[in-house]
This record gives sequence, C-alpha cells and structure tokens, in this order.
Amino acid sequence: MMKGRNSRPANRREQILREATVLFTAHGYEGTPIRVIAKSCGITEAAIYRHFDNKEHLYESVIGEKAQQHDIKEQLVGISDQGSIEDVLTVVAENILSLADRDPQLMQLMFRNSFQTGPVARMLFQEIRLPFIEFLAKELIKRQANGEVCDVDAFTSSRCFVGMVMDCALNIGVWTRLTNEEFKAENVICNNVPIFARGLINSAV
Repeated sequence: MMKGRNSRPANRREQILREATVLFTAHGYEGTPIRVIAKSCGITEAAIYRHFDNKEHLYESVIGEKAQQHDIKEQLVGISDQGSIEDVLTVVAENILSLADRDPQLMQLMFRNSFQTGPVARMLFQEIRLPFIEFLAKELIKRQANGEVCDVDAFTSSRCFVGMVMDCALNIGVWTRLTNEEFKAENVICNNVPIFARGLINSAV
C-alpha cells in the first residue's frame, strides 16, 4: 500500500482536500480524475473513497471549505442599511474584488467552473455568488419600499451587478495583458458603480 505525504489518518481528509483544490484549480472538475488526486496524495483511490462518496462530493467539499473560510454572508451583515444605494453597491463591489485579491485560487476555480453545468456549477454559484446577490436584492427591496430605488426586479438587477463585478475580478489580468494598460479594481468601482447606481435611483425622489 502506498504511503501518503502525510501518513497521519487524522490529517488524511485535509490532505485530500488540499491536493484536490490545487488540481481542480489547474485542470477543472472534468479534467481532474480521482486517480490523479490519489496519485498526488500518494494514496490509493480507495483511500479517497473512505472520506468522500465520489468526485462530486469531493468537489463540493472543496467549495464548502472555501465558503467557510471566507464566510461571505457574515461579512455582508455589517453593511446592511448603511448609506445610499451607491454606498451599498460600492461596498459589495469592494468585498468581491477584495475576495479575488485574497484568494486567486478561488477565482481560478470560478473561472473554470463557468464551463461546467449541473450540480458542479450550481455548488460554486450558491456558495460564492449567491450570498452577494441575495444581500443586494434585499437591500434593493428595502430601498424600493422607502422610495430611494425605482421599481426594478431586485434579483435580476443584483445578479447583473454581481456578475459585472465578478467578471472584472476574474478577467482584470486578461484585460491588462490584451490592452497593455494597467486596470485596477478601484478604477472599475469608480467608473461602473455610479453608472449602475444612477439607473437604480428613483428620479421622483
């Protein structure tokens, strides 16, 4: 039987998650067979199945670890009901871009995930994107009630805004290489947030 890099059974699951995260990041879900993860860990495939039901379960656990590490919902609680809708959009955008800066590995997982469908794609959307979307949608609904925001579909508007900022987070390095101009996250916020906010503000107020 092969020996793992860390032979302590208590740490085996952590080792598998760590190696799987690196491989899923580099090759995507479909491009990472269980046997490759096992080889990277220095263990048998059977050893992986003692901790995870299948590859999908392992992938979900990788994403779950990332979500727990960043605890996006908890971070957003503190900015509820603060300032104008432009202020809220700014803070949401800053949180997304800060997340991208802190965890480039997660951004790479998200980029590769955009090519996936089914439960694999849904897991990452629910754990990373959806907390931002749901938070912003609730803010829009509350601000529609007090007249600050016009009558828009709160969830659709929130999904579009988060998608725009996520696209920036995922592709800002690509933009820089293609145009030979340095794009900075703060420039994206300064340029795009006011435009989006003006479309949401109730002009009758």
